[in-house]
Amino acid sequence: MAYIVYWCSLSILVYTFFGFFVLLFMVSLVKRKPVLKKDIEPTVSIIICAYNEEKSIVQKIENCLALDYPHDKIEIIVVSDGSTDGTDAIVQNYRNPLVHGIGMPERLGKSHCQNAAAAIAKHEVLFFTDATAMHSPQALRILLRSLADPTVGCVSGRPLFRKSNSMTSRGLEKRERYELLLRRSLNECLSLFGAQDCMYAIPRRIFIPTRPDLDSGFVGPLQLLAKGYRTVYEFDAIASIERRPPTGEDEVARRSRIVLRGLRGLIFMKRLLNPFAYGFTAVALLSSRLLRWISPLFLAALFVSNIALLGMHPWYQLSFLLQALFYLTAGAAFVCEKKGLRPQSALSIPYFFCVLMWSAVLGMKKLLCLETGQVWETRR
Repeated sequence: MAYIVYWCSLSILVYTFFGFFVLLFMVSLVKRKPVLKKDIEPTVSIIICAYNEEKSIVQKIENCLALDYPHDKIEIIVVSDGSTDGTDAIVQNYRNPLVHGIGMPERLGKSHCQNAAAAIAKHEVLFFTDATAMHSPQALRILLRSLADPTVGCVSGRPLFRKSNSMTSRGLEKRERYELLLRRSLNECLSLFGAQDCMYAIPRRIFIPTRPDLDSGFVGPLQLLAKGYRTVYEFDAIASIERRPPTGEDEVARRSRIVLRGLRGLIFMKRLLNPFAYGFTAVALLSSRLLRWISPLFLAALFVSNIALLGMHPWYQLSFLLQALFYLTAGAAFVCEKKGLRPQSALSIPYFFCVLMWSAVLGMKKLLCLETGQVWETRR
């Protein structure tokens, strides 16, 4: 039994983090789906969801007004999600006819706010963005050009987070490179599974409201995928995220919420995981999302089964030693992070990998505790 558990766990982990890339590359050689891009100028409703953003909401509105796009083709809808500071008053008193405010009487979460804004939006495209996301002037035009392709239902941009010299920032940077490679490959032959929720656009005529307790940035694109529309990534559409550089605790809190809401979204959209109905789309969604989020289960099974097999063959001794060294290295990097030390950058890989896995464990625990992650506090 230990032999079966060991090799099944190892195979799934190798496939999840490396093998799927190879499979995706092979599929892209025979099934390439380029996006038919074209410069277009539809009318756009810019939707900003905000909670207690009195310090940044004016800057955000001005950033939207500074976009290189005709003002007679935009409107800006700011939805205040039960803010308790001066956000509502600032928006209501903002003297520009393009800016409209909606004040929610209580906190109900981003998805509810986006649904409310979409219900009153007048324009052809819904551009969802966050109060802390500051866009480059060309960002909106770059996003919209992919919507000229009739197969595209959602276009997501690229957020740039503030970085520092910490182990967390260095690990995050390496992880982002990995993610960009994955998104580029998915872009070429299939669809992204979800959008960067601080920056994405959907034609209003095909917008599907997301249930308020689910993640609109993940479930929304999946709902469109079920109807035959794909989500694509515009690497040149940039948004700078105005938050302090993340700490390890910040990343654990953020990513555990992502895993929680992601797993809840997959349960809701479980029909997309059926390979008989959705083919390679189901395989890719299973590989790039579900298997990665539940990887800690396979890591634990691999470690425990390896202990049971130590006396069987020298391979198992070497395997156990490599796992132990990996986790000890991550632990040493964690100590260095806490003490403000800056060791070799290579240590950030095992450290951040363990941050991701611990976040996934907490996300699964929250799922079992029936949490929704519907509302949260923005990191400052």
